[in-house]
Amino acid sequence: MTTSPRGVIAVLRTNSAADALTLGRALADTDVIAIEVTMTVPDAPKVIEQLIGEGVARVGVGTVRTVDQVKKLAKIGSSFIVSPHLDAEVVKAAVDLGIPTTPGCLTPSEMVKAIQLGASSVKIFPINSVGGLDFVNYVLEPLPDLPLVVSGGVTPAEVNSYLAAGVVGVCLGGALWTQEIVSTGDVGAAKAYAQQALAKIAAY
Repeated sequence: MTTSPRGVIAVLRTNSAADALTLGRALADTDVIAIEVTMTVPDAPKVIEQLIGEGVARVGVGTVRTVDQVKKLAKIGSSFIVSPHLDAEVVKAAVDLGIPTTPGCLTPSEMVKAIQLGASSVKIFPINSVGGLDFVNYVLEPLPDLPLVVSGGVTPAEVNSYLAAGVVGVCLGGALWTQEIVSTGDVGAAKAYAQQALAKIAAY
């Protein structure tokens, strides 16, 4: 996952491939810095491949847990790999294939180890269960150069505080859409909702 620019990462964890496609298309021209389709989405690799084929940029995949998944996702052109945990073999596979990777970590030891393995950033997950912004501030005080991404329970009103603290990416999901709109398949309406949500975040 890219560490520049800093901003919101849209995480698409949906119950249908069609919904994920609608959201990916809708978010393509918004201010999110990345679009993460999780492997829990039905037919996730096909969704990612289709979005990439349609020209949607900065599309990557989340909830990656195995080396085989990394290899398959590399072949379809995934822009980045995100894992909920730190697995040295998964990180190494992504690094060897030239794909930016962001493993999930909780302790400073895990975070530093991930960067030493070649990770481009580390994800603190679930952030709101381990202290939220206070946790980030404590970690970055002795390790200010750590490229941190936060995920898990972050509210739109908290985004700017995390970015100001030095976080490179803030993961948001349902705050960027409503199921009612997405279920219609209306990309334009979904995009308009996402843009309004992002505008509100910018105004906090």
